[in-house]
Amino acid sequence: MGFFVRPMRMEDIVQVVQVERECFPTGWAPTPFVRELRNRRAAYLVACATADPSQSESEARAFAARERSRQPPSLLQRLVTGVRDRLVGPALPPPDFSQTIVGFVGVWFMGDESHITAIGVREQDRRHGVGELLLLASIELSLPQRSRLMTLELRVSNRGAQALYEKYGFNPAGVRKRYYADNREDALIMTTDEIAAPEYQGRLERLRQAHTRRWGPSVRFLG
Repeated sequence: MGFFVRPMRMEDIVQVVQVERECFPTGWAPTPFVRELRNRRAAYLVACATADPSQSESEARAFAARERSRQPPSLLQRLVTGVRDRLVGPALPPPDFSQTIVGFVGVWFMGDESHITAIGVREQDRRHGVGELLLLASIELSLPQRSRLMTLELRVSNRGAQALYEKYGFNPAGVRKRYYADNREDALIMTTDEIAAPEYQGRLERLRQAHTRRWGPSVRFLG
């Protein structure tokens, strides 16, 4: 599989915004990614493409090594950054295009619940298992957070996505009337059973294996 998953960084915002605009051109308020990446109760992962699928693991490990080698900011640097952000807004680092981002997923951790805010994949990279890879990674990311269940909402007309979520144990739990601004379409709320339960973990492992058999081994570096 020519894709791997890793945490999103500030340097990725330019690319992720492009993916979001392509996936959600109407009825979707732009995500404030700078604020979200600083939110300790939120997490964002990105799927990156690699020209050679056999290099997916080495590229993911190279990213991890680079992140570990970063020096944390000093107290003075944090104070200066905080004052600057309040006065003129946050200064973003230069965008990094060394890895091509093809999709992203956002998760909010709320009490014992993990809420998937969005999953987006570029049109040219769909139907290659990337969306499912991001969904799988978001569930794996939620387990160490002691989340009991996961929720999301999507358009009632999006039957394809509903089928994917149902495969991963999401069941209809309600409807938000006229939720989407562009056409006032309803949103279907979906939720899982307890994701740490043995029954769900067995299901998740079978789905991992099925994904690997169809698309090949994948690397998910969750940070």
